[in-house]
Amino acid sequence: MKIKLESLLQELGSPGKYQVCIFLLLALNYFPVVFNHIVMAFIGRPPQYECYNASYEDPSYMLNLTSTNNHSFWQNERTEYGKCSTKYFTSDSTNASEIFNCDSSPNGKWRYVGKESSIASEWDLVCSNAYLSRLATTIYFIGVMVGGLIFGYLADKFGRKKIMLVTLFTPVAIGVLTALVKTYYLFVGLRFLQGIFIQGLQTTTYVMVMELFLPQYRGTAGAVLECFWGVTVIMMAGIAYLLQDWRNIQLAISVPSALALTYIWMVPETLRWLMIKDKIDQAQKIVKRITKFNNLSFPARTMDELQIQIEAKDNEPGRQYMFYDLLRTPILRKHSLILFYLWFSVCVGYYGMTFKIAGLAGNHYLTFFISGCVDLVAFIMVIYLIQRFGRKTPLLVFFVIGSVSCIVAGSIPIALAGASGMAEKVFAIIGKFGMAGVFSIIFVYSSELYPTVIRSIGMGTCAFWARLGGVVALRFLYCLLVLFLPETANRKLPDTIEDAENIDAFKGYNGSEEEPVEL
Repeated sequence: MKIKLESLLQELGSPGKYQVCIFLLLALNYFPVVFNHIVMAFIGRPPQYECYNASYEDPSYMLNLTSTNNHSFWQNERTEYGKCSTKYFTSDSTNASEIFNCDSSPNGKWRYVGKESSIASEWDLVCSNAYLSRLATTIYFIGVMVGGLIFGYLADKFGRKKIMLVTLFTPVAIGVLTALVKTYYLFVGLRFLQGIFIQGLQTTTYVMVMELFLPQYRGTAGAVLECFWGVTVIMMAGIAYLLQDWRNIQLAISVPSALALTYIWMVPETLRWLMIKDKIDQAQKIVKRITKFNNLSFPARTMDELQIQIEAKDNEPGRQYMFYDLLRTPILRKHSLILFYLWFSVCVGYYGMTFKIAGLAGNHYLTFFISGCVDLVAFIMVIYLIQRFGRKTPLLVFFVIGSVSCIVAGSIPIALAGASGMAEKVFAIIGKFGMAGVFSIIFVYSSELYPTVIRSIGMGTCAFWARLGGVVALRFLYCLLVLFLPETANRKLPDTIEDAENIDAFKGYNGSEEEPVEL
């Protein structure tokens, strides 16, 4: 049973004021998504610090040395402080010294310089414990992996809007609790949960945006949505600079989402999902709301045709699609396997350069601000490029730029000595520019390749593979694999697995004639 869905969307505005307003509301969801993805670059980074022996520098210990003329080691003007060890001298003329290692003694403490506060400074995640800060980031992205799988499936089964609301508001509570925790392990546990819900929010938001527009506007909508990513990176640098306390930063990125309570009434379920699930009454209510807001006539003929066709369907329950449907048919299997690898690879580059930039010397906040501006430039360029050249060519160009720069940034010769820091920073930023462009396009591309019945499952599974990108991928293989994917510019979104099979470039599917949607 089929319905001409593109005709219905055309009759509702192309796009109208209503669609633009809903798009802007959905785009705001990217703020909590991006904040949580990159916040560890600030709250996990230790400020300047030095190691000291708490016993040697205790006032009562020093007073005792002075009164007894003891020749023991203590803190004085000759003490040479280091990050993980400090050299102490005696107060006499023997010039005897002792190297004290903070990691190997119960008296080992760290003194932090400046007003910045992070989880590293609060729980001494430095020296031999420095890996715990990186581990917190890893565990968060494991949560993101899990969330992509769970909520991708749930969004296809129960609806985009319901899952979007759950994943939008639950992180508010988790974020507030995270700002109040007193132990590292509880912090990590909450961050894991946060990752699960945040990825659900990102996946459902993007799918809802893609299903809102006609083919000729999807690419632009997806690219503009990614511009909100770049803006959020810039905002993150400003928030971290102004607050400089990890608990306040955590609250600042969590609490504002509570203001989105109006989404419960303002943001509708997508018409594509409602029609696929035979929910004609709900679809009619939304269509009436859209036509009224856009000052258009209600498309009675199209809606009557839809209702008749749905009522004529057999009473058999609709099939519930699962993860294995991504691999069930030959063409969809080829597309899925390539996309899984591409998402994996681009995530290695983007987040690798993001956290590399965060760890480089210099003004941390300014460097991150500049990298956010670079992201934004890439996203803006994508808006034009995908309209002019489609998806595949810009994807390849951005990936080559990003791959080469990432490799160079990670392989700066030691012979560059003093200049290596600046060279490393420049190539890291260029690499991030390239990977940002790829990220923007790959979201649009993936959502267009997957049919409506498994679009959220497909996007969620791609997100799962993206978060496995903690291992360096063979990026140049990407350039070969992408050639096996079809172009999707200005084509209707596939709704069924059969549509997805016919989208392959070698089968001549060009969307020149409107294809009906199977119900």
